[in-house]
Amino acid sequence: MRTRLAALALAVALAPAPALAQSPAATPRAAEPAPIRDLRIDPLTFASAVEYRHIIATLGPRLFPGWDAHSVPMLLYRPRVQEVLLGARRRPPGFARYAGPSPFGAEPVWARNDSTVMDIDGQNTRTQLDSAEVLVVADRWSRAREQLRGMLSRPAPLANEWLDRWNFIPSPYDEVEIMLHEAFHVHQFRLAPAKGADEGGIARYPLLSPANNALFSIEGLVLRDALRSRDPAVRRAKARAFVAVRLERRAALDTGSAGYEDLNEYTEGLGRYVEWRFLQLGETLTPTPGMFQQAGFTGYGDVLRRRFERQLDDMVKLTANSDDRFGNRFGGGPLRFRLYVLGAAQGLLLDDLAPAWKRHIFEPGASLTGLLAAAVAMSEAERRALLDTTLRAYGHAAALTTAQAFEREGRAAIQRKVDAIVQTTRTLVQVRYAAAGDRLGMGYTPFGVTAVTSQSAIYDLVPVALRFGNRVLLQMKSVIPLLLDRGAHTVTFAVDSPPAAIAEAVARGIDVAEFSLGAAPGATAQVEGNRVTITFP
Repeated sequence: MRTRLAALALAVALAPAPALAQSPAATPRAAEPAPIRDLRIDPLTFASAVEYRHIIATLGPRLFPGWDAHSVPMLLYRPRVQEVLLGARRRPPGFARYAGPSPFGAEPVWARNDSTVMDIDGQNTRTQLDSAEVLVVADRWSRAREQLRGMLSRPAPLANEWLDRWNFIPSPYDEVEIMLHEAFHVHQFRLAPAKGADEGGIARYPLLSPANNALFSIEGLVLRDALRSRDPAVRRAKARAFVAVRLERRAALDTGSAGYEDLNEYTEGLGRYVEWRFLQLGETLTPTPGMFQQAGFTGYGDVLRRRFERQLDDMVKLTANSDDRFGNRFGGGPLRFRLYVLGAAQGLLLDDLAPAWKRHIFEPGASLTGLLAAAVAMSEAERRALLDTTLRAYGHAAALTTAQAFEREGRAAIQRKVDAIVQTTRTLVQVRYAAAGDRLGMGYTPFGVTAVTSQSAIYDLVPVALRFGNRVLLQMKSVIPLLLDRGAHTVTFAVDSPPAAIAEAVARGIDVAEFSLGAAPGATAQVEGNRVTITFP
């Protein structure tokens, strides 16, 4: 099956994204710039945007009551090439009217060339623009470039298989689902702006725990069987079995890890729920004409049912950690995607068992697991009996053996990642920041976090940024694995720039090919062989 690779969005920012300033009412706005007539992003992205609006207008109340696509501005972009804004109430500073061919009739469309809010590929997310929350969607060639770059670092057989199966051709179905998913995040934020996970929790999550991973795999199997059945009694019975397993697994987690799961199932799980609900409801939908201009689009009909079946099978693979599609099998990526699909599956079961759940999920403390457990309430004795039956039926002993092997493999792989940094023959840079305090601000992707110990983790997959308590900023200029040890108060990484060039620049601020580090008054640098140790005062 085609696997949709998610964008590695920077989920934790150094500071809130700056909104473009709005001129005070008493100050005249600058004269409107000349219109932009050339469309530099993929024009078929417009066709997908039209279809996304059509889906919400037609199916919206059944997907999620109260969600209006036209109330969510959409920013389509190709990094540092062009961005196009739809649905905005006014022209943001720096934008001009788009005067090229448009399927949006008389609706104003704004564009900006050469400068984009997002300057890296594949950022399908939400951000703030001119004081408004907007949906951001990378055009398909930005997403394709991100995937191609990722494939360059993968084993040749995997990359060749990806090419041989034509998986590099963007899917129009994926693009519409991305728009639905990310637009729903804007809706979520409007209704519950303070509800979201602390992504720092992924560095402390027991990613390799055999007991946790074995039960996770059972959860995926049970939910797949529940959603494949058309018998309400079977679906309810499987929902009860899932709750029995979920509560058992959660009892062994600390509150931080359990809360991390709940809040990511709320955010990303509901985004995926909207996609899956569309797959359930959209078969009778008549597509807008522009969709048929896109390679691979053949309408809806039976296509959506088959996509949904593949999603359920994929959920089983994700919950079993059975492949390495994300390039970080023992890190945060697999956990994050487990929570996408398990959250979506719980939402679909709640549609059957507690149809009013959508009125409650935005409340503080409300979770999909909590609502589902309430819908299939059982005594502790009933839960224990059902747990035993479910674990036997779904092969828990074999799952635990597999999870134990996964732990051993993972610990060895993680140690190799650590050794590749600390035992490098290149220049080893270590920043000792204890004197600057414990508080750190970071820009990274949770998909690239690999926990090493309870106090340390490797950050990878995107260029990492880190602001220390003394306000000094460390900015990697490319993807360089960074080992952060909060217990030892050190940041360690390997580069090619010579040690002397790094050390001599400490007083004024370091700016070499691989990274920059702002000046910290009184900071010292010591060189020993290939190692540079920078210490904050």
